[in-house]
Amino acid sequence: MGKLHVFVSSPGDVVEERVLTRRVLERMGAVYGDRVEIVPVFWEHEPLRASASFQEQIRQPADCDVVLMILWSRLGTRLPAHISRPDGSRYASGTEFEFENALEGFRARGVPDLLVYRKTARPVTPLDSEQQIMERLRQKEALDGFVARWFTSGDGSFTAAFHTFEGLDDFEELLETHLRKLLKEKIPASEREIRRRSDWTSGSPFRGLEMFRGEHAPIFFGRTRASSEVLNAFRRQAIAGRPFVLVLGMSGCGKSSLARAGVLPLLTQPGVIEGVGLWRSALMRPADAGGSLFSALALALIQDQALP
Repeated sequence: MGKLHVFVSSPGDVVEERVLTRRVLERMGAVYGDRVEIVPVFWEHEPLRASASFQEQIRQPADCDVVLMILWSRLGTRLPAHISRPDGSRYASGTEFEFENALEGFRARGVPDLLVYRKTARPVTPLDSEQQIMERLRQKEALDGFVARWFTSGDGSFTAAFHTFEGLDDFEELLETHLRKLLKEKIPASEREIRRRSDWTSGSPFRGLEMFRGEHAPIFFGRTRASSEVLNAFRRQAIAGRPFVLVLGMSGCGKSSLARAGVLPLLTQPGVIEGVGLWRSALMRPADAGGSLFSALALALIQDQALP
């Protein structure tokens, strides 16, 4: 059985999309696992040492089979001076280096397949300081310049292909469709006897009338759009200084499952809300309070996963 290395490149403003990419790759690994081992390459999953820079310690895109690049409103931070092009010019960011590295690999050897996705939703910008706003504008201008340089010509026509998406559900559907087609191309026709491995190894994934919880996130499907809407509302509320979102709906419509298996597993990834790297969660159901809502809330707050 061979290995298929998939490099995931992006600046730090698309954390939710990176989480979804990991889930899609895990699903693809379950489907094609008897024929090929899909090896995701995420820099945040590597034991990066302080003795070298980020780019020097992760597998290079050109050495992978597929490179997925996700862009939104930033190009990313500049690389150190010793990482430069053969002509001595510097890369504007790690994202730019990864793109050019993958493209050079394809031109030289025909691999990797390079897929670029650009998010079209309006960015949410903190208004804490003029410096923050100007930095965001500078990043957006750098990204627009990168896209213009590599994907369009002087007359405005497109010279290279990329894919656009609005929300998380659009991205998830696009990515899974594209990966399925790529894998069918890469796996020889005689080896397409696909036998799905089990993602769920204990208990029943069919919840009936029971809610989905955090541990069910890998098998909680169909609510990506709703999860994205709640996350975006929370992000806007946080920037306005009131980080609170109320989810309303009739009894039994799936509010609790959406919050626990859809929103929280995405929200609590470091960087999804800018400036927040560690989350703790407290869950309390008023129906289980036993008379005193304040006592029930206090008990929820001192649980191990909250504020012990």
